[in-house]
Parts: sequence; C-alpha cells; structure tokens
Amino acid sequence: MIRAAIGVSRRLVLLAGLALGLAAPAAAEDAKPIRLGFQTGEINVLLSYALGSGLFKKEGLDVSTKPFPAGPAMLPALAGEEIDLAWMGEFPSVTGYANGLPIAILFMERIDATNVRLVVNPKAGIEKLEDLKGKRLGVAIGSTSHYHTLRALAKAGLKSEDVTLVNLTPANMPPAYVAGQIDAAFVWEPNVGAMEREGAKPIANTRSLGMITGGVWVGRRPFMDGEPETMRRFLKAWDQAQQDYKANPAAVRAYEAKRVGMTAEQFDKLVEGQSVAHPTFRETLTADFLGAPGQELDSRLMKHLQGIGGFLLEQKRIQAEPKDWAGLFDTKPIQAYLASASQ
Repeated sequence: MIRAAIGVSRRLVLLAGLALGLAAPAAAEDAKPIRLGFQTGEINVLLSYALGSGLFKKEGLDVSTKPFPAGPAMLPALAGEEIDLAWMGEFPSVTGYANGLPIAILFMERIDATNVRLVVNPKAGIEKLEDLKGKRLGVAIGSTSHYHTLRALAKAGLKSEDVTLVNLTPANMPPAYVAGQIDAAFVWEPNVGAMEREGAKPIANTRSLGMITGGVWVGRRPFMDGEPETMRRFLKAWDQAQQDYKANPAAVRAYEAKRVGMTAEQFDKLVEGQSVAHPTFRETLTADFLGAPGQELDSRLMKHLQGIGGFLLEQKRIQAEPKDWAGLFDTKPIQAYLASASQ
C-alpha cells in the first residue's frame, strides 16, 4: 500500500508539472502586444518605472519600445503603423493631426511649470529678455522651444529678426553652448540642466511667460478603437504607476535616474527644477486638462493647442488648422477604464 501511495503521489506530481507547463504558454499567448514610442532626450519617470518594475507585464502586456530623438520623428512611425502609442509634446501632436494623421491625444501625462527654461551665458551680457537683441539663440524650430522663444521675444518687444535663431536638436544645445556657438538657449530637461551646470543662468520659463506645456500620450485611432482590452490594461498599469509614485517617489524615480546616468540626489534636483505634476485620470476629464465628455473644446488644454495651431500655420509647419478640433482628443478609453475600476 505504501508503494502504491508513492506511485500515485509521483503521478500527481507529474500531472501537476505537465499542467504548469501547459499553463505557461497559455498565459504568454494571452499577453497583449503594444508598441510604445518615447523620447530619449526627455524625462520619462513613469514610463521607465512601469517598464522596469514589471507593471506592464503584470497587467498582461507584451510591451516593445522604440526610442526617438524628439516628438516630430514619431509622426512617420505612427503613420507607418510602426508604433501604437507615443509620448510626445503638444506640438507634434497638433502637427500630425492637422496634417491628417488618424491620431488622438489619450491623456496629458504631465504638466510642467519650469521644465522649459531660457538660459543665457552671463559672459554674453544677457541679464534680461531685452538683452537678447543681436544674440545667438538655440531653439528647435517648430517645437515648444520655438514657441516659447517667440513669446519671450514678444514680451521684450523684440521680433525673431532681432536675434539669430540657431536651429538645434535639444541634445546638441549643450555642446553648442560650451563651444560658444550660441549665447542662449530655450529648451527642457535634461539638456537645459546640463547647460546650467556649465554656468548658464535661467531668465525665463513656462510659468514666467504665462504659458503651459507638458507631455501627452498620443495613439493611433485604429489601435485605440480596435484594442479596448489592451488599452484598459495599459491604463491600469499607468494608474498604478501614478499611485506608486505618490507613495514612494524615490523608488519610482530610481529607474529613470539610472537611464539618464544620474545619482538619486542629482535626479531629485532635476525633477524639482521641472515643477512637474502628473494629472490623475479623473483630473484628465476636467476643464483644466482634456475636459469633461462633450466639453473638450472648452478645456484649458484645447485652447492651448488651438494657439499652437495658429503658431504652426504662421510658421508654415501646417497648411491649415484642423476643422474638427474636438477629434484631437479621445478620452473614451479613460472613461471606460474608470467605469470598470469603480465596479
């Protein structure tokens, strides 16, 4: 009887092992694929955490990421269906939508008050905005950097013709500053901080110019409409990342600090310099951000984007402003997620 019991026990263990072996591929097959685009020259705290900590995997997502130097470079990838969602600034999102891409803003991932800063070389004799006249100013033409620059010049009573605008990618601004090729630059972290560590002094930022800016998640409409379960899982993971960040900022920041090669102390200082806030999904559906369902056109973000549309048209970056501005937002996935989370 003892031998029989041992035999039965062995068979049960063998069957259990086979069951586990069969279950693993099934779970892997259930993982939903999603391709994310992100900017290497930007700060991606929540994305790095969600990837590094396994939050996406936990929610059953098979995530692949594709790096880009800046937001505009993501537009061809969205058009070619190479990525599904992309983290970018407001400018490329308006540009792509106005040029006919089937994309929409899903939510505003963060809003920055002082992340985008105008820094100047004290040796160039620049102490205030009016001193920019005749100076060489590094900007990324057609971007948030350019928009901020023109607002700063206007505030000082200057025009773009009063300065020499040097078109540079964000990553090329610090080397140009160190080499003495530019006297000032308007850009965001981590590159603006790199110039400040070389002695550059900030004299203006988003807040001081009365502007708003930040990062948005943009998606291909066919993907967002056709993969509701994938979108639910993505939003659930992101919601958890936000909650974890509030509970333990240091642990969440550690992943992005490692990516950009900074110590915890250095990265904390960088984040403090951004004056950044991450709106919750419920805040997303308010007038301060994308607006309540049906009231998107009255939202603060929409009015900001319409201003960008006028700027892009003036700069000939787009041929016409969108006829249907409301179509630039799609908060249906967030509405569905919040409804399911409350059940």
